[in-house]
Amino acid sequence: MSAMADSKELKVAIIGGAGFMGSAHSKSWALAALQTPTDVKPVKAVVVERDLDLALATAEKFGWAEAADDWKAIVDRDDIDIIDVVTPPHMHADIVCYALERGKHVFCEKPIANAREDVERIVTAARAASGVTAIGFNYRHNASIQYAAHLVASGAIGDVIQARFEYHQDDAFSDMGWRRYKAKGGSGASSDIGSHILDLAHYLVGGIAEVNASLTTVTLSDDDDSDVDDGGAFLAHFDTGALGIFSFSQKSHGNFAHIRFEIDGTEGGIGFDWNQRDVVRVFRKAADGRSQGGFVATPVAAGAPGVWFGSSSLGSGYLEPSTNLMVDFLGAIEGGDRPQGDLEHGARIQSVVDAVWKSAETRTWVAPEPFGA
Repeated sequence: MSAMADSKELKVAIIGGAGFMGSAHSKSWALAALQTPTDVKPVKAVVVERDLDLALATAEKFGWAEAADDWKAIVDRDDIDIIDVVTPPHMHADIVCYALERGKHVFCEKPIANAREDVERIVTAARAASGVTAIGFNYRHNASIQYAAHLVASGAIGDVIQARFEYHQDDAFSDMGWRRYKAKGGSGASSDIGSHILDLAHYLVGGIAEVNASLTTVTLSDDDDSDVDDGGAFLAHFDTGALGIFSFSQKSHGNFAHIRFEIDGTEGGIGFDWNQRDVVRVFRKAADGRSQGGFVATPVAAGAPGVWFGSSSLGSGYLEPSTNLMVDFLGAIEGGDRPQGDLEHGARIQSVVDAVWKSAETRTWVAPEPFGA
């Protein structure tokens, strides 16, 4: 009997698959079928768009078996196992809750939702559901970032004293579409890219207890009617007592998804730069306790989590961590476990984004208000 005959196929329907993230998900599902070590294999069954012609074109371009324009009809089908939600976030709650109530596994892009009541609905539905859920924080699945998390968790750099996270890009100098409006996009750069570094901070250091933030909105022309932030910075105190310093911008000339972080510990430090994402910079104090020498650029070895080939230096692009995220999701479906980041984790990150906005408005320290408490 062939290996394929032994595998269990799970049919995926992607809702909102025509845009940039839809194309990334389409490619990552194809790669996940090759990369997953489990017997669960995803099959790209249906792509859904409101415009059927667009759905048909997307299906042909990215290899989906069918195209449709009615997402409810697709979710209602008994042969569909996984719903992949890649719509603007103001649509997430209706689709996610409907799918979970019908026993589907749900993969949802971040941010989880815009309105607090929508996030509460999703958390309630996820807790009551039989299906496995995942949220689209892909960067933590980069092999170097996973190695950095291992170093911190193992005590290699001692107790964390301070951590600094940045995400800078220049997307807002071009048309950002629905992301420019709070009603559809949510909280602007703070949720679009700020949520990514918040997820990394949570993964690497721990939960955030309070924030003190300042946000900016820069208009470039008289007809620029954007009502969301395009950048900001904030201080944070982690639950551990460590200090966090965060900066993000979508109006940063010359930067393209430029993620960086540095973590200072009592016994050493680590650093990461997305533009050199095949290595982690590691510093350890000398035996006599002195800080001497410098950081050592360390590739991640073969066999480590997230590494596809002989080492991280042989491939560490955008699709690898996105695919690793989906492989983690598929493994959770097969094993009945929770993936690294489920919808409740997405709500946890959104609570910090909401606190950032409230802090910027009130000019005070603000503690995140948990969802589903």
